[in-house]
Amino acid sequence: MSSTRREVVQSIGAMALAAANAATQIPRRPLGKTGLQVSILGLGGAPIGNLDDGRQARDVVRRCYDMGVTYFDCASAGAYGLSQMRYGLALKDVRDKIVFATKTRNRTMTQAQLDLDQSLANLKTDRIDLYQVHNVMNDEDIEFIFGPKGVMEMIEKARKAGKIRFVGFTGHTDPRIHNKMIERYDFSTVLMPLSVTDGGNSQKSFEQLTLPLAKKKGMGVIAMKTLGAGQILQKKAATVDECLRYVWTLPVSTAIVGLAQLTHVDAAVALARDSKQLPAAEIEQLRRRMAGYASLEPWKRHRDHAEGEPAYRAD
Repeated sequence: MSSTRREVVQSIGAMALAAANAATQIPRRPLGKTGLQVSILGLGGAPIGNLDDGRQARDVVRRCYDMGVTYFDCASAGAYGLSQMRYGLALKDVRDKIVFATKTRNRTMTQAQLDLDQSLANLKTDRIDLYQVHNVMNDEDIEFIFGPKGVMEMIEKARKAGKIRFVGFTGHTDPRIHNKMIERYDFSTVLMPLSVTDGGNSQKSFEQLTLPLAKKKGMGVIAMKTLGAGQILQKKAATVDECLRYVWTLPVSTAIVGLAQLTHVDAAVALARDSKQLPAAEIEQLRRRMAGYASLEPWKRHRDHAEGEPAYRAD
């Protein structure tokens, strides 16, 4: 086949794929009161940063976008920082069609500013759509965040300068700490563990204790740990289909999922496109079935749990 003919065939194939994608788009939901609409499937940044092959990582990111994913989660530290660079390269031509959500673990103005500057450069953008205070763990943490020369001072300054559009926070450990954060400031979003195991956890459930308050405040809710960091699948406690459909039945804006292979992207997108609300009886059945799996949520048992590095508080 000649190079010209090959290019024509590839072009036709690309147009056919675009037409098929347009016919069965991933559903979108409002991101709280921000005015943004996001795909119910979001891409988690850690697996993208952990891939050894940069080209493969960028291909996965781009496939997500081409298949209809519009929400891209990342952060500035560790593997997340590399994911920012890969997002920036893979998505620079479609910047205005997507939502970049990133985070900082730092708690001081100075170090959080360095994080923000790095994120802007890595993502090749002049503004962050959603900037989040990451991994809020306890009361002491909250006081650092809102204290003199704390991270919130930097965020307010950057928001007024147009470098940050909306502000959220994240955490893994304690729904009560989430609720205190929600009452402390008018955050646009909250990122928290929501899953079949969280729903079945009668002692410490973000779904039961924090989700109602977040919705009352009109916040955009972003689900993480939907597959229990893979443990739910490894223990065969529930299927991918059950896990994702359960979370999408909740009043969430999007669920971020770690995807590192093109085949995984295609499978997750297929589930998202075919997502249907689970009946109330099936939801309750899943909760009862998962009641004995609290051990699959170690991030709730350890108050110092963090994905990688701890929160930095010293300049």
